Amino acid sequence: MRAPSQSSRKIMIVVFASAHLVFLVFGMLPTRWRDRIQVSSVFNLYERVTRCHQLWNMFETIPNMHRTEARLIVQERGQKPKEVGMVLPGLRRFSQHDQVRLNNWLVNVIFNPTRGVFRESYMKSAAETLLRTGRYGPRTQVSLEVIPAYTRSLLGVRELKEIAVERPSVLGPFKLETLVAKKTPVQSTP
Repeated sequence: MRAPSQSSRKIMIVVFASAHLVFLVFGMLPTRWRDRIQVSSVFNLYERVTRCHQLWNMFETIPNMHRTEARLIVQERGQKPKEVGMVLPGLRRFSQHDQVRLNNWLVNVIFNPTRGVFRESYMKSAAETLLRTGRYGPRTQVSLEVIPAYTRSLLGVRELKEIAVERPSVLGPFKLETLVAKKTPVQSTP
């Protein structure tokens, strides 16, 4: 009696492993090619369900980004904007050795259009930290300024004599009181 159940289990494992292998091969194709194939919607659904979306830009000859900078800008009414820090607790700057971590955070959270919840959460946390310092009032405005420098093509570098082009983007400005007011209270569990 056991033989049929073990054999059906083996068949299911082989089918799943084969389907996953096909998905991996499909995932290695350039995005513009994948989107033209009729079954791309099935594989996009598979990516969402299994959360195994891959970015294959690490094999490109020239990296997409030359460098990335990000900073919180605070502006009080009637005063010049000033930079106050970044992501880490206490609004400390990222160390030079942590640039990979900063780049991954920016690419996966800030630039990813499906991750708005994380952007909002970060801005709320930053607003709370700024208010906690006691140096800023609730009507102070805060923005997240992200400055990625995208690498030019080799022809662009040769002709324009510059390695990268900056494309800054700003998230905000938001009033600190507005960001903190959006925070939902956490229910305590008994």
